[in-house]
Amino acid sequence: MKPTSVIFLIISVLLACVGVLLMVTAVNMADTQGVALFVQTGDSNNNYTNTQQFKGDEIKKIVLSLSDVDVNIYGGADSNYVELVNFPDGTYELSSSKSTLQLNDNTAISNIIDVDNLKINFNGFRDYLHYFKYRDKDRTVNFFLTDDAAAIIFNVTTGGNVTLNDLSVNCDYKIKVSDGNVEVNNVKTDSSIIIDSTDDSNIDLNNVTVNEIEINGATAYATLKRTTVVRALYIKILSGNVDYDRYESDFTGFNVRFETKSGIINWGTERIINGVYTEENYVDISKIIESESQTGEEPAEENPDGDETSAAEDTDSAEAVEAYTVTIIVNEGNITVY
Repeated sequence: MKPTSVIFLIISVLLACVGVLLMVTAVNMADTQGVALFVQTGDSNNNYTNTQQFKGDEIKKIVLSLSDVDVNIYGGADSNYVELVNFPDGTYELSSSKSTLQLNDNTAISNIIDVDNLKINFNGFRDYLHYFKYRDKDRTVNFFLTDDAAAIIFNVTTGGNVTLNDLSVNCDYKIKVSDGNVEVNNVKTDSSIIIDSTDDSNIDLNNVTVNEIEINGATAYATLKRTTVVRALYIKILSGNVDYDRYESDFTGFNVRFETKSGIINWGTERIINGVYTEENYVDISKIIESESQTGEEPAEENPDGDETSAAEDTDSAEAVEAYTVTIIVNEGNITVY
């Protein structure tokens, strides 16, 4: 290394040390004089919230990829915004491009400065102090949506808990948690709610009206109350229980399959141990017409609105969950339907 480089390196280290000393002195002086040192200030419980507004009429896809963070999504708001609770500067990335809003968290202090890309994500040494001050605080993301928000996909992946409350946005809610819990209360959508749990979770749905529900769990305890599905309900859990308190009195219009390899099925007067319960209540008229057709030609697809319909456009809706079915499978555990 050249002598000049060594000199500059030594000077840089000395300046850094002086900066740290000055910062510590500033912190002590600020505490003594009651002066707010940081732009983000805490409340009485030493939590602070950073609020960001976004254009609800433009954002159609919201994607959250978080570690150990609780996520709450609320409807009925006057404006569209997100609250980041206990997220120090430089420990998250909130970005939007075209119609997509993304939020990612960086939990390591090394992410505050990205040396490889010559990117500095902090405003000075105080960001390090800010980081250490709030790094052990519980972090929460609160999303607020108006009822006329344009969002059509809300995709959440987190290691924390997820709550959906008072939502009437016609949106696909896709939720993936590890050992976090999921609560869905007072939600109405013409789309779907898909919940995946990879570890141990409680999944509670109350007063929900939705086109389709899909729940997949490793060890999960699912409770559904006053919940109506228009198209299909599919629940598959390896270990746990399912309690389904139906809003309707029967399964008219749906084919039903309850299955447990090691457990008890309770539905009405039925009580089945380690077995399967089925009902056949739905008849696919289109399949009957197709089977009776003698022309050998595929029937033309009709659209009541007179518009042309592409088969590719229907690919997303024709997923693994079969239409007009109620399927609950618990390998080890009980299924109770009221």
